[in-house]
Amino acid sequence: MYGNCSRLQDVLNSSEQCFYSGFDPTADSLHVGNLLVLVALLHCQRAGHDVIAVRHYKFIHGQIGGATGQIGDPSGRRTERSAMEVETVEKNASAIEENLRRVFSNHERHFWRERGETDPLPPLRVMNNMEWYSQYSLVDFLAIIGRRFRMSNMLSRASVQSRLQSPDGMSFTEFTYQVFQAYDWLYLWRRHGCAFQARDGSGEGWRANVPAASRNFCPYQPLDSSRDPCSDDVTQVGGADQRGNMVSGYELITGTTDEEVDVFGLSVPLITSEEGAKLGKSAGNTVWLDPQRTSPFDLYQYFVRRPDGEVERLLLLFTFYPPAQVAAIIEKHHEKPESRHAQKKLAESVTTLVHGEEGLRSAKRVTNAIYSRDPEALVSLADAELRSMFRHSPVADLSLRSGMTTLDLAMAAKCFRTEADAARIISAGGFHINQRRVTSAEEVVTADSHVLPSGLTLLRVGKKNYYIVKWV
Repeated sequence: MYGNCSRLQDVLNSSEQCFYSGFDPTADSLHVGNLLVLVALLHCQRAGHDVIAVRHYKFIHGQIGGATGQIGDPSGRRTERSAMEVETVEKNASAIEENLRRVFSNHERHFWRERGETDPLPPLRVMNNMEWYSQYSLVDFLAIIGRRFRMSNMLSRASVQSRLQSPDGMSFTEFTYQVFQAYDWLYLWRRHGCAFQARDGSGEGWRANVPAASRNFCPYQPLDSSRDPCSDDVTQVGGADQRGNMVSGYELITGTTDEEVDVFGLSVPLITSEEGAKLGKSAGNTVWLDPQRTSPFDLYQYFVRRPDGEVERLLLLFTFYPPAQVAAIIEKHHEKPESRHAQKKLAESVTTLVHGEEGLRSAKRVTNAIYSRDPEALVSLADAELRSMFRHSPVADLSLRSGMTTLDLAMAAKCFRTEADAARIISAGGFHINQRRVTSAEEVVTADSHVLPSGLTLLRVGKKNYYIVKWV
C-alpha cells in the first residue's frame, strides 16, 4: 500500500469511500490475471464502498482506458506495444466493459443475494478517461499537468529503467504513460472523491482486514517501506512493475493541495504458479474471461487442475468463502486428495463468478461428457459445448446418404489413411462413434442411432484422437 497506512482504518471506518481501478483495452477481453483486482473491488463493494472501473485504467468503479489505452502501459514489458487503431481500442474497451458488468452482475446474483443479503450493492460505474482528456489540448495539458512532474522521478521508475536498458529502448509515448495515469487518479479524486486506487501485479503479500462490515478482506500491499508506517508483519516482496505509476498519482494529488489528504494506492498480489508462471498463462495460452475466447469448460478445468500446493491460497484470494470455511474445505480435501474436492470448490466459485450458474452447468456437462465417456452424456450437450470440447479437432461437413457404413464414415471424415487401416482398427475395437465402441466396419450409419441432437457426430480413434462430423 502507498499512503499513510496509520490512517487507513480511520478513513475506511469514517464514511463510504471510492475505489477505482483501470483496464487497458489492449485485448478484447480481460483474463484470469485481472480477476484478483475484480475480486478486490467486489470485496470493497460488499463493504458498502463505491467502485469505479476506468476503461483503460483501474478503479473500483471500473475504468477502461480509452486515452491511455492508445498509449500503452510499459510496466512489465521489454518491448513497445504495437500501435492500435482507434476503432480497435473502442471495440476492445466495449468488450472489456461487458466483461466487467457480467462479473459484477454474477457476483450480486449468485454470491450476494443467495446468502440472504437484501441491501443493494453500490452500483459499478464504468468510465472512459477520454471524457476528461478530450477537453485538453496537448499544450494545455503539458502546461497545467506536465509541469508538476520531475524528470528525475520519472526516470527512476522501475518500468522505465528496465525499458531504457533493453535493446529497443522506450518511446516518448510510453514514457508519458505515468503522467496520464496519474492524472486519471487526480481527476477521479477531485470529481468523485476517489481516494483509493487498486492495481494488480504490484507484489506478493497476504491480506489485511478492512472494517468488519466488509465481512472478509480487501487485499493491499505496502509499496515503499521507507514511507509506510504500517506494521512490520505486512511486507512487500517484489512485483515493483506497477509501483511507479501508482506513486506518480499519489504524488500528483498530494502535490496539488496545501491540505493533508488521505489517498491510498492498494495492490493485490501478482499470482504465480509453483513453477513461477503467471496465473492464467499456461504453455503460452492465456485464460480469458470472455466465453468466446475461453469456454466455461476450459476455465473450470484450469482451476480444477491447480496443484494441491496452490489451492488453499487461491481459495482465500479468489472466492468469497470466509477463512474458516476454506479451512474446512482443505481439511475435507486432505481426507481424499485424489477427489480434488478443494480444486472443484475453487473452480465452481470462479466459473460461477465469471460465467454465472448456466456457465457452471455447461462446464460440468462438458466435463462429464469428456471424462466419463458415457454415450448418454453427449446427448445433453449443445453444438457450441461439443465444439468447445474438441475445438482443435478436425471438422468434416458430410451428407448422410442411405446405406453409409461405419467404414465409409471413417474414411469420409479422414480418420484413417487407408481402408485397410480403418477396417483393422475398427475390428480391433479402436473406433468409437459418440463414445460408443463400434467393431463392425459394415454397420450402417443412421440419423437415429449415430447423430446427436445437436446435428453432430463425434468420432474417436484410439484414446485421444477426436473428429467432429457436421451433417449438412
